[in-house]
Amino acid sequence: MEIRMLQLPELLPALHLVWEVFAEDIAPECTPEGVASFQRFIKYDYISEVWQRGNLVFFGAYEEGEMCGTLAIRPDGHIALFFVKKQWQHKGVGRMLFQSAYLLCEYQLGVSKMTVNATPNAVERYIHMGMHAVSDVCEKDGLRYVPMERYVTSGGMAVPKQKKSKAPWIALGAFGAFLILLLIVTAVVALNDVRVESENRRREAENPYGYEDGSGLFDGSWWQDEYGEEDENDDSGESTLSGIDAISEYMADDLSYEIDVDEYVYSGEDMQSTMIEFSVSYPKITGLADEEAEQKVNEALKNTAKETVVRLYENPSPEVKERVMGESTPMLINYVTYKVCYASEDFISVVYDDYGYEGSQNYYAQHLRTCNISLKDGTVYEVKDIVGLNDYFIEEWLSIMRQEANNDASFLSELNTESLRNALAGDSQDGIYEANFFLYEDGIEIGFDLNYESDDPANRGYVWVTAPFSWDEIGEYASDSAMWDEIDESVR
Repeated sequence: MEIRMLQLPELLPALHLVWEVFAEDIAPECTPEGVASFQRFIKYDYISEVWQRGNLVFFGAYEEGEMCGTLAIRPDGHIALFFVKKQWQHKGVGRMLFQSAYLLCEYQLGVSKMTVNATPNAVERYIHMGMHAVSDVCEKDGLRYVPMERYVTSGGMAVPKQKKSKAPWIALGAFGAFLILLLIVTAVVALNDVRVESENRRREAENPYGYEDGSGLFDGSWWQDEYGEEDENDDSGESTLSGIDAISEYMADDLSYEIDVDEYVYSGEDMQSTMIEFSVSYPKITGLADEEAEQKVNEALKNTAKETVVRLYENPSPEVKERVMGESTPMLINYVTYKVCYASEDFISVVYDDYGYEGSQNYYAQHLRTCNISLKDGTVYEVKDIVGLNDYFIEEWLSIMRQEANNDASFLSELNTESLRNALAGDSQDGIYEANFFLYEDGIEIGFDLNYESDDPANRGYVWVTAPFSWDEIGEYASDSAMWDEIDESVR
């Protein structure tokens, strides 16, 4: 048995395990309100945001690659989730997870006690782990629980024995105190901004989940009240933003139209065999003078955001169908966020961060999508429309792409000049090279959303790479496309 801290791609399988165990062991004793409250609490988009901010640490128990159980603990020592698959219960898995969390509390978090809101039928098991009840049964949001705690003392928990890890992450086990210290170093990175305050203890009695609004939903107030706003700069003053958040946007003054948020949300909560969850956000334009153009613009913005949903669910590809049929617990998960990186009176450029599970937990994928569209008539532009794809441009563009890929001279070397030209013109070559571009404050970036197979020797591990050109630099390669006439002179 191996216990390790989970990485981001493992969170969704962990939450799937949590729901399976809850549905079988706990839900029958809950009210419908309680079940709905718990479902809201374990939504992936909320939990992943908590995890990425360092405000939850997830441990997973693995046997021969199978996740058998999971435990999530907050920086104040409160166990937020603790579930073990039925076939692995009463075999020591829960104790090893608990021991790992205890060691984290003792060596890194520095808290004086661990707390948990235990379901009534789990109280006895927590007692065997050294916890004791601090009040009678409570109820909130349809869920019954018993508040419990255990003081954390030096040397108060023995190190669990485990098989040697075959995974790339550091695991607790019989390696001794040295590797425990390495785990602590890993925890320091994961919890770099955490502050633990005594006020958290008081809130345990008020809220079984420890979140500000009492519903299990993360509405943002908890972060701001307890940990402050996220700092977008490191100690040197340099920006630490990444992905689409790092793109500097341009928004013209006094736009005659409004940019609102729209979304497509679907959850297959009534499906027993397949986990389906879609949460897709995209911009919606209102107030254009030409109503027909406005409709075309909004259709394009929505369709770009929903590309993965269509491919996975509304019109599934043969690959997805085959993948789903071969899985005992298929996963069709898609989350999409966006950023309007350029908006002028006549033109808008939008980037979408698209990620999720495309059939099973073994097919985690992330994509960059872009939509560049005229607000005058709804024309959507592609790379082939806006630049001349001659050899001179290809050479310059490839050089910049390799600079962006950590100066890797072999990046994209599997393609010759003609293949690169075809890919930028729209031939994705079985979906591997999806050409895209976006405008922003300083110019334009042109590149690929990359979808290599994991074992492809050309795969460098990049989700997407784009080559930046300033407005002056791109002028040398610009085509006679009408798009260039729709760009504000103030930025060019």
